[in-house]
Amino acid sequence: MLRLCFVLFLLLWMEPCVILADPVFYPGEEIAAQDLVETMNAQEAGGDWLGKWRRMTIETREKQTHYLTPLVTETPRLEQRIRYDIYDETRPNGKKEWNFGGQKGVNVIVAPTMEVAAALPNYLYYPGAGQKDGFGGQVFMVKNRIMASPETQKNYVFSVMLIALTPTGSLPGVAEHWVWTPFVTFGKGWGHFDFMVNLGTSWADGDNKQLGSPIIWNVALQYRFGVICPTIEFNSHPSMSEFYFFGEPGLFVTPEVLIGRFHFRDNYSLYFGIGYQMALDAATVQADYANAFIVKFHLLF
Repeated sequence: MLRLCFVLFLLLWMEPCVILADPVFYPGEEIAAQDLVETMNAQEAGGDWLGKWRRMTIETREKQTHYLTPLVTETPRLEQRIRYDIYDETRPNGKKEWNFGGQKGVNVIVAPTMEVAAALPNYLYYPGAGQKDGFGGQVFMVKNRIMASPETQKNYVFSVMLIALTPTGSLPGVAEHWVWTPFVTFGKGWGHFDFMVNLGTSWADGDNKQLGSPIIWNVALQYRFGVICPTIEFNSHPSMSEFYFFGEPGLFVTPEVLIGRFHFRDNYSLYFGIGYQMALDAATVQADYANAFIVKFHLLF
């Protein structure tokens, strides 16, 4: 009888503990629906939609790594930023080409695992050959983060994304076709070192038999020293053709230095990048460019 009373006492004592136990979140096993429910439950009652959205974006970024975005390779992280790139390119004939914007623009986190981006059309300027100058097409991107774990845990990010280039550019010879580029992108870190990989392809609606479907890949290796992050990238992307950055892949190596992040207000920060991209084969030099000096500016918010 004494034993039975003791067992009943234990059951009654443990029951409220089980009922009131907090849910456990495992970032490495993140699922969009679960993440959305957790974020909604965490909101303060009566808050305005802008405040709730800001809190969601902050919580979302804290559930992933904090790698810096390289110059060319797309990060698997969800970013909320304004970015502007400038390319000073040297053509095969030794003449210059300037690319203002680099198809980069504004990225916004719209859901706990989703980001969308839109870029102003980049402007290509050929000094001394004004008839070739013009704007590229509009670029849109949507990215979905599949899994993530911060540096203090498993230290990785895995995402998928789709980039769309519109046929609205004013460059001479640009065909009137949408270009679609799906990517898978992954990043993994160990301490101060990390690497990121992109793998994708491109196709154009309406005339893809003529264009083919190139395989596009990027690899970036980083090591961080405080606010200084030396990086080297190996990049394969479609080279210049009548369909604008579509055709046989080019091959480049890009040593660079990323500097930041510099926090200046709440969750706002700045960082910068500077690099020198070099073509690794003659075909890339002839179809695209021999080398490029690249600078970028990031405002994270």
